[in-house]
Amino acid sequence: MAADPTPSDAPTRDARANKEDSGGTEHADEQFGHAMQVGLRAGITGGYRMIFRYDKSPFCRTPVAGKSDKDQQKFCGNGAPFAVDLGLSFGVFDFIEPYFWMRFGLSGEASTNTKALTAIGAGARIYTMSDSKFKIFVEPAIGAELEGGAGNSAWKFAGGVSPEYKTDFLFHLGVGPQYDFARAFGIYVNAGLTTGVLRYIHTELEVTGGAQLRVP
Repeated sequence: MAADPTPSDAPTRDARANKEDSGGTEHADEQFGHAMQVGLRAGITGGYRMIFRYDKSPFCRTPVAGKSDKDQQKFCGNGAPFAVDLGLSFGVFDFIEPYFWMRFGLSGEASTNTKALTAIGAGARIYTMSDSKFKIFVEPAIGAELEGGAGNSAWKFAGGVSPEYKTDFLFHLGVGPQYDFARAFGIYVNAGLTTGVLRYIHTELEVTGGAQLRVP
């Protein structure tokens, strides 16, 4: 007849079972922080753009004949053309990932008579729960908007002079979740806004979805 387990055996088995069944932690080789990794991300951005013109800003609607420049429509809103959003990053620590970014429009914007968007800049993603698969990031950035006018002859000031499409200074702020399937790959969604102040005061309320590859 088999002997009953000793009193010391039972707590040992219980402790082992509790350790195996416990959740909420990841093994050391399953950490998903981005420290010391180079990352390349690509996404598609879409949104809604609002524009407030200065008196000498380019128009945001086809100008109305017979109206003075300053009396043309000052406030406009329209869907922003879709754009490709690219970022090259380096994880200094798990929780902060500086990056350079570029954004290229997939089409021009008829309402402002501009070519397809071209923007470049720099920023950083700041992560919560940075070593977990699922994390939330906040993304402040600055940049420059470079595209010029599309050449529509209707976009002229009263004196026949074409508006100046100044290089614009951009502020960007976004927030969203990221899910890393592996140390080298994750997907994300980013909701935020991008604002420019030189050409005119304009803000795009935007959503971006994309993927990120990282090495090593």
